[in-house]
Amino acid sequence: MRLAAVVMVALLVGIVAFPGAPRADEPQRSARGATRQQPTRSSDPLVDPVSPAGQRATGVYLPGPYFRQLSVDAALALLERTHTDAVVIDLKDGSGRVTYETDIEILKPQVVNYLGDGAEVVRRFKERGVYTIARVTCFADPKLPERMPERSIKHFRRDEPWTSWGTGGTWLDPYNRENHAMIEQLTREAQVMGFDEVQLDYVRFPVDDGTQYARYPAEDGTPRPQLLIELLERIDRALTIPVGVDVFGLSAYRDGDPSGLGQDLEAWKGHVEVYSPMLYINSMRSWHLDVEDRSRFLVESGVARLRERLGPEPVIRPFLQSFARGAGPEGFNPLFIARQIQGAKRGGGDGFLMWHPGARYSMFRRAMQGPARSLSPFPISEETAAARRR
Repeated sequence: MRLAAVVMVALLVGIVAFPGAPRADEPQRSARGATRQQPTRSSDPLVDPVSPAGQRATGVYLPGPYFRQLSVDAALALLERTHTDAVVIDLKDGSGRVTYETDIEILKPQVVNYLGDGAEVVRRFKERGVYTIARVTCFADPKLPERMPERSIKHFRRDEPWTSWGTGGTWLDPYNRENHAMIEQLTREAQVMGFDEVQLDYVRFPVDDGTQYARYPAEDGTPRPQLLIELLERIDRALTIPVGVDVFGLSAYRDGDPSGLGQDLEAWKGHVEVYSPMLYINSMRSWHLDVEDRSRFLVESGVARLRERLGPEPVIRPFLQSFARGAGPEGFNPLFIARQIQGAKRGGGDGFLMWHPGARYSMFRRAMQGPARSLSPFPISEETAAARRR
């Protein structure tokens, strides 16, 4: 999903009924059938503080197949060897797969139960002090639109789902509030499983070259940024755990939403506690080729600019590149990894997450046992701590 990323990096509540979706104050049934009481929140504010562990979390992305091929024990060993303490686990991935036994009827045909007992997986991580993050891919979905084309972005001439030239797959229509309800229910299930944080990916409109052929059947005139704020507020009201979002790395440099993604990051602050800009050197291949420690410079610049825009309150926890493609003149080596981590730290970030789509982290292990080992933990200034306590 991220290797194909291109260089493009207010309030309606509109609660739409979702078949079978409980209210926030009603009991939920877990994926294994046990009834659990959905946590309640106080009336205001809608801020769900990030724990001290979450504010300085460093970790890795683990796709669903990792847990079938390896195990939680293997993941814990990886964290120990890399001196990290957080995992990002797919619940719904960029291929449309749902990695656990969901109670959402329309998604059951997409279940590939890599996790088994998801709540037990989360429990095992948490008993070892690991910060757990549930990744939910929102509108990019190569599976559901084929079964339910009425929920999809469609080709402007043909009554069939439109296919993105960038992701190579179909997309759900962001204007369709039934899609919002489904995403909300996924995040509810993540909270019931015990995750510390939910991380939303593809919270955006497609912007690749093929969008001139796309039409949005449910379009109602709502501006794109306002529509996504509506989704985020809906999720924020449903949960009592922090909401995080993945955003194009280059969105850090652009005020507002100049590229049409719908991602107005400043406007999201009321409902988003954690921002994870995807600052992959691969997506900035032609930038600053004359800078000696280029990977450090690019990450530091992106994090610092986003911090300048958002202020001290939100957690900024960037995704960094742990794959070889597009590493540039520095090459893919432990120093390349270490420089990115140094950039995140110097730019004012709160920890970091490493991304490899197949969870192959041998180079990251080498970096954390060598040049990057002294770069953790990330400090939290008193000014930042005070701002987050308010």
